[in-house]
Amino acid sequence: MYYITYSRKLPVFEKVPLVNIAGYSEEQCKTIREQHKELLRYSRDNNDNKEVAFVFRSDFSDRTEHKGSDDRLDFGTALNGKGKDLIIMHNHPRNSSYSMNDMALFLGNDDIKTLTIVKNNGSIEVLTKTLYDKLAAVTAYKRQFKKYVKSNADKEIDNAINHFLSSGKGGVQWLKN
Repeated sequence: MYYITYSRKLPVFEKVPLVNIAGYSEEQCKTIREQHKELLRYSRDNNDNKEVAFVFRSDFSDRTEHKGSDDRLDFGTALNGKGKDLIIMHNHPRNSSYSMNDMALFLGNDDIKTLTIVKNNGSIEVLTKTLYDKLAAVTAYKRQFKKYVKSNADKEIDNAINHFLSSGKGGVQWLKN
């Protein structure tokens, strides 16, 4: 006797993991997971699976949505006046890690506490400012660029960013699953 088994492919939303993020309660981490799922749905339904972002105040209130292109999202002055300790969740349709634009936004804006990426494959990455020292973080970031970026190739830039994030310098914590 032969058995045929069918595997039901889970929607990408169901693959989004729960991650314990420094400075957030278990309940807040569950909220982040649910918002990551919602963000992927929002991107699919409202922006042709291109980049989108949800911006929250520190208490997860006042969600604002921002739409971008296939590989770029520009907030302009939209973050001004939103408050301190902002949480920005965004997607990367190409499943890439943090970009130079992401790093400039995160390191350059004192009001942002956490910047997350939820990828179209369901994995996530989280940057959080713990004991953030902006000067130390920016200096360490620039050193990695000087060390690894010679021809401005994407691979070199990714390598510099990864080395910086792995170092944890300047009070920047990087989590990825």
